[in-house]
Amino acid sequence: MVSYFTLDATGEVTNFQKEISNMMHGFGDNPNPNAATVVLVESIVLQQLRQMLQEALNYSIIRGAKAISNYDIIYLMRKNIIKLKRLHDYQLKLDQIDKSRQVPTTETIMPGIIIDDEKDPSIKKRRTHIDIIKEFDEADEVSQIKFDAIDYLRKVRAAKITESMSFEKYEAYHKARCASFRSGYGIGKGFMKLEKWLNPTKELKITLSALEVLCFLAYETVAEIVDAVFFIRQDSRKKNGDPFSKFEGGHFCNPVSLNNAVYIKSGYEGVPAITVAEVREVLRRYFNPRTGMNGLFYRNMCMDLPVRYIAI
Repeated sequence: MVSYFTLDATGEVTNFQKEISNMMHGFGDNPNPNAATVVLVESIVLQQLRQMLQEALNYSIIRGAKAISNYDIIYLMRKNIIKLKRLHDYQLKLDQIDKSRQVPTTETIMPGIIIDDEKDPSIKKRRTHIDIIKEFDEADEVSQIKFDAIDYLRKVRAAKITESMSFEKYEAYHKARCASFRSGYGIGKGFMKLEKWLNPTKELKITLSALEVLCFLAYETVAEIVDAVFFIRQDSRKKNGDPFSKFEGGHFCNPVSLNNAVYIKSGYEGVPAITVAEVREVLRRYFNPRTGMNGLFYRNMCMDLPVRYIAI
């Protein structure tokens, strides 16, 4: 496992432990996540993103590009239609939040981050994620997705957690739900920390649009890990001879197999913090070839790929 922190050229430590701690709480973990678990999750996310960058770098070299762009990262996602749909919706939401993205039709290079890799290095026309998704989605499958079951389960879990919250606890939970790997808004501003974390030595040239996709995938990686832990807890509730035992409340069980979510316990005070052992079990199940097409992890399994990414 890679180190959980990185040092830039000035010797400054860059990490996302606070943000990941909030994200885990927002996805349903205890309000005070286990510190060792947060460190482990951060190292997993960092390792996954750096592997994505290395693979994307190969594609950018083949294309003859001067930098890794959003095209190269989205190319890695091209077989996961659900994730493409989420990225599509993610950009639509960002366009509503960050109005500065809609006003100019061109982008200028900023220090430390390359905006694009088109012909003119000083002024570029933005190529959005949606444009690239449409290019890869020849069968128009993304636009046909009307319901995302996994996203629905996350919203159900959040709704059940907040049913009996006081205003103070809800305010803290809302802040946790807003946590992300983006530290601000405005051109370039929100991805400076992410770029230092992923590329501390500046050996890779990464465009702003690529960092935006990586920000999304980092968030999805944390979400997938937390989701998988709850599935593991659900499995641990099974009792021999009782097929419905795993649907007992208290462990945020899977309502997709039920008609409603009444089996999910309201409130979060009694939820035990996710442990290192549970996260390691998630990795064991995900990367174990014998898992095959069985269980939660089949949707991301691909035996032909030398590297597997949790988020895609």
